[in-house]
Amino acid sequence: MQDFAARAQAPDPGAEAPIVKALAFADNSKRKTKDGTETMRSLWRLHIRPNGGHGNIAASVGLCLERSIIGMGWAAPNEAVTRSADLEWYKAAAARQYPDSTAWHSVWTFAADPQLGDLVWFRDLEGHFFLAEITGPWQYAYEDDEAIGADIVNFRPARIIPVGLADAVPGKIIACFRPPITFMPIRSPGMLAFSEQLAGLPVSGDAGRDVFEFMSDADLENLVFVYLQFLGWYVLPGTRTATTAHYEFVLVNRESGERAVVQVKSGHTWIDAARYAGAEKAFLFAACDHYGTNPPPNVVIITRPELEDFMLSQPHLLPRAVSHWMAIAGLAPVGGTP
Repeated sequence: MQDFAARAQAPDPGAEAPIVKALAFADNSKRKTKDGTETMRSLWRLHIRPNGGHGNIAASVGLCLERSIIGMGWAAPNEAVTRSADLEWYKAAAARQYPDSTAWHSVWTFAADPQLGDLVWFRDLEGHFFLAEITGPWQYAYEDDEAIGADIVNFRPARIIPVGLADAVPGKIIACFRPPITFMPIRSPGMLAFSEQLAGLPVSGDAGRDVFEFMSDADLENLVFVYLQFLGWYVLPGTRTATTAHYEFVLVNRESGERAVVQVKSGHTWIDAARYAGAEKAFLFAACDHYGTNPPPNVVIITRPELEDFMLSQPHLLPRAVSHWMAIAGLAPVGGTP
């Protein structure tokens, strides 16, 4: 069978609660495959952005919530068959229906790869996030006017948990909604463990608890800016504009008046430190800890341990969102508990 990477190669033109206090890591977070074999659970992200039907995202999400399913479109209305659980039939039908597109391969992935018990994140147009546990196999049905109108004709039964707005969702998961592909894996042991805990499931054994994965872009920027101000560098808020993507803000040293710039990147986005060569000092922080080779002498790399030490020793200075994610990740400040 064609693997996920091949199926996901082409871009998808149609795509764009309660909070646990801490993660208690346990063993044996497993689910069964179709043949009864036990495997580790996987985590996924789904865009519900209908191209067909009425093109109404709210109606599509609403149908999923009402029927306890998750799904997508790519109907094959020209086929005599209107309902099927035969993926080989659907692949042939979709190839006939969409001869010039491979975007429908998301259905292939959605039908073939996730197993019962896998977890899927999705969201609505208002920014409400949901976590679904897959409870049944894939089905195709082009016979229900409401589902056809909502463009949810490829679907799987699911237990759906309302999670809340973006402030209840780790930044790593939010970042996975940026790629336009309809359905994709989230490869992060920490995010899987968080999702399992949220779903009330046994948590994967010894998953890493990287607090930086939990932070959104804004959380991480706020943390770095507070840290730099703690070191004596004041942030000039008005220096951030659409034309200054090279840096976040200009800084000024409270003692010397020296100017500097700062750049912050979350997730797997790295910073090429060589691009910041120049007269002014440049503070850089990339959560992935990758800055290229041979940073120029004017560049100051803010290290992950350095930032973690600040978080642990100065909890009273932290933005509330950062303190919240420290608690979720089990990171206790000095002299305190998460």
